Amino acid sequence: MSQNPPPLPPRPNNMDTSEHMEFSALGKTPPAWLHDLIRYNPGEDHQHEFYLSIEFDNDVETVFLCQECHYWFFLTTTPNAIMEQSNCGFENTLHHLHTTTTTKTSISAKCCVCNLAVNIEIKEPFIDLRLFNDLGKLRKHSYANAIKHAEFEYKTNLIDTIESMIKILSNIIDEDLQTLEFNCNNFEMDKVSQALFEKLGFKLIDDSLNPPDFPLSDDEKRNIKLTREELLMISYKLNKYSKYSAKKPYEKLNNVLGTSYKALFADCSNFDPESGYSLHSSCFILGCVPDMDDQTLIWAYNLGVQEVPEKAPEYLQAIYEMSKERKSEALEELVAVEKSKGRFHEEDIKEAYKCLNVGDVDGSTVSDEFLIDTYSVLNTDNPSSRAKYREALNIIGKARNSTKILRSVNEGPVNEMPDYLLEMPVGLDNIGNTCYLNSLLQYYFTIRQLRTAVLATDSSGSNGYELDWQSITIGHRKVSKSEVKRAKQFVNLLRGLFVNLIHTTQRSISPDIDLAYLALVNAKNDDDEYKDTSKSPMDDNKMAIDDSSPGPSSSKTVDNGNSDIYTVSEEVTVEIEGTALSVDDRIVPDHFYNESNTSHSLKGKEKENTGPELSSDFYNTSKEDKLRAASEMLLGRQQDVTECMDNVMFQLEAALKSLPMTDENGDEQNIIKSLFYGQTRQILHKKQNSGELLTKEESFNHLIVVAADGRDLYDGLDVYFDASLVDYDGTQVIREVTITKIPPILQIHVQRVQFDRSTSNIYKSNAFLRFDKVIYLDRYLDKNYELLKQRRQEAHNWKQDIDRLQAELNDYEQDKTTRLSKVDLLKLTADFIHDEMKNDIIDENSLVAVEQESNLVKEESEEYHNKISQLKSQLSQHYQDLQECAYRLHAVFIHSGQANFGHYWIYIFDFEKDRWLKFNDSYITEVVDHEVFADTTGSSANPYCMVYVRAQEAKELVETVCRQT
Repeated sequence: MSQNPPPLPPRPNNMDTSEHMEFSALGKTPPAWLHDLIRYNPGEDHQHEFYLSIEFDNDVETVFLCQECHYWFFLTTTPNAIMEQSNCGFENTLHHLHTTTTTKTSISAKCCVCNLAVNIEIKEPFIDLRLFNDLGKLRKHSYANAIKHAEFEYKTNLIDTIESMIKILSNIIDEDLQTLEFNCNNFEMDKVSQALFEKLGFKLIDDSLNPPDFPLSDDEKRNIKLTREELLMISYKLNKYSKYSAKKPYEKLNNVLGTSYKALFADCSNFDPESGYSLHSSCFILGCVPDMDDQTLIWAYNLGVQEVPEKAPEYLQAIYEMSKERKSEALEELVAVEKSKGRFHEEDIKEAYKCLNVGDVDGSTVSDEFLIDTYSVLNTDNPSSRAKYREALNIIGKARNSTKILRSVNEGPVNEMPDYLLEMPVGLDNIGNTCYLNSLLQYYFTIRQLRTAVLATDSSGSNGYELDWQSITIGHRKVSKSEVKRAKQFVNLLRGLFVNLIHTTQRSISPDIDLAYLALVNAKNDDDEYKDTSKSPMDDNKMAIDDSSPGPSSSKTVDNGNSDIYTVSEEVTVEIEGTALSVDDRIVPDHFYNESNTSHSLKGKEKENTGPELSSDFYNTSKEDKLRAASEMLLGRQQDVTECMDNVMFQLEAALKSLPMTDENGDEQNIIKSLFYGQTRQILHKKQNSGELLTKEESFNHLIVVAADGRDLYDGLDVYFDASLVDYDGTQVIREVTITKIPPILQIHVQRVQFDRSTSNIYKSNAFLRFDKVIYLDRYLDKNYELLKQRRQEAHNWKQDIDRLQAELNDYEQDKTTRLSKVDLLKLTADFIHDEMKNDIIDENSLVAVEQESNLVKEESEEYHNKISQLKSQLSQHYQDLQECAYRLHAVFIHSGQANFGHYWIYIFDFEKDRWLKFNDSYITEVVDHEVFADTTGSSANPYCMVYVRAQEAKELVETVCRQT
């Protein structure tokens, strides 16, 4: 995510606007500032078209004039000593210019980062434009023979007259007296031309034009040069061919002001503000131009908010509008992050007024008192919506900067918690790339037994482990004393957070930096006796699949209990609903990730779940350094959400007191396993169901489904559990998975990050995965394995039929040559025939034949679609009678962004009040069901983890709101 800009040096708060207001004091990039400049024209109504001066431009000044109005612009810069140490203006790092003075004769601006000063002196043209207008009334403008046009007194056309004037003035500058005399004698004089030449010191003697006396003074030379360049502007306007040798000033201004920038599709190295596109209003607000890339807009937004906080809603509105226009995930992420910090945009302000029933009028005309009274009435009439009304009034109060409104929002009886706080959970502030951790902590806090166990721990953090240390095992390996020490430190900090979440009277609190560090950074086994253990203690507790795969297919050595060892191959292809998902095509290569990638990755799990050691000076390091270190490690390791959850669960399991029992693997059973762990059985048998049956049971704490278009959650789980062909001992065997023990809390991860081997890039799949409020696992239970064998076979056959029909439909509907759909191709053919019939080239029978074929294709396609729909309907109803093992949806984790970055929030269901709450860092709001279950097609914000709880125990397992006075 974007970093905050550096502290800004002081700058003037006020701008001299005594005469004109075309420029704004708000910060602008040099390209946007030049856009203002070409439109800065007091008293006139045209856009400047600038040309670089031939005579006056130099190394110190950039001099240019406008072809239309002939005004002169002399631009200079004054670099500050700070600038020499700044990157402003170089390598696409732009200045941020603030206009400090605008008058008819001068413009000044200063960069707020490096203090570069820009000054422009504006001068009127030397020759009054009215002279040139009068000259145009006397002369024919074109090269046509003027004799044919009797209404014109003079034979020489206007273009030739201007060119002759330029030649005469050039002769004087070059002191070419012989040519000067010839050109003067052949010039066709008129009264306007005479007035122009006389202003330059020429004299008309005996109808002959005589130049001023030589040698010329400096002022005379300057005036002649000014006039010649102004004549050139007339020439450029009349004759476009004369412009070919003319130079625009923007290449030089790029060197002077640094106007190069990163564009959306290609870097812009020579910006031209006259290029023709209009300045998008949202970009203009940010001080940018339309094709600047997202990161430049984000940089400008952050600077703008830092400089003028009161304009934050306007700036965020601009980012919001650009995110919709560009469909930009980076800008969507910024909006989400800013909203999680309590910021809002102008649309939010409008919605806030509507919420308080004043949306039909201009909110700014309504008094603070009226809004406060309305808020009170609505609270009384609709007590269940108090939190919504309070949020609306809070937004309006901040937007108005109204102390009175904000006080009324926060006031309440002394030592008595307001009702609206009791009805809503407490938010968690984002302390730096911690939005995912905040979601995870809020989720764990809602789990009753886990929260009780954490609160029951010794607040000292030691919990007696030094005195009665006994080695424990997690995931088939011993856990070292240092790991347990670290885990207990984590749980102690988590206990403090849970206490604050229960008892605080604040709307949000900040997690301890040490807590974030221990959660986001994995512990590395550093005791000598465990040095050879490189894998995570949680690895053995995961299902035997790769996160990138559609089902249980990673290489896994399995013991059948009879000393026979077999290996399940990774090369497994599973087909569902016409989509073949190959493990080999989706695995992200180990070497792909490197330390240059950004944080908040959603990539698949890494082979090793190891992390940096808990350094010996951990307890002597400042919290700021720890947060910085954690952030850097997070950036470098590309830590994904599954790994962070595993790290937290491992520390909880290592720290909390074990129950007095062991499981079948010899591991000490504890609260974590009793809540989150289930058991699966993997079954291998030959194709004809003959021969020896091999099975293996193993535990799991989450299931994984792969996001793909057209799937629902059951489709993903079917791929996980259904029969698939795998290699075993040189032959193909059938592999199936069943659930032998269901967990009270079922965590389902959606694998969205996939690998495109054709481009060697990872990408996030934004495919919509439909899921329901209640799901039933009966079809996957081991106890129903034999009972449902026939049903599974029927479902398998139907899926194969769907795949076959879908493939036939795709082949039938698409023309192999043009790659167009046959319906579209036939329509184009019919349109062509219809046009040719007008010329009697093709008869009507051809059109009839094409239309008949088109109707036939439509009928056949519809028949295919109907068959596929019927089969899908049969599949959806196939297990409808099996509804004993019910799970209700409790939480949905959301990721907004791309594979390597993004923002996170979580929806959690409140079973007590039958409502969904959105936990977005500091802000918690009530939302409608549709927001949670909406079709996210086309959006980068979609679920990556769903948590279900056993339906009959839902209220005993979870409690979303837990606050006490």
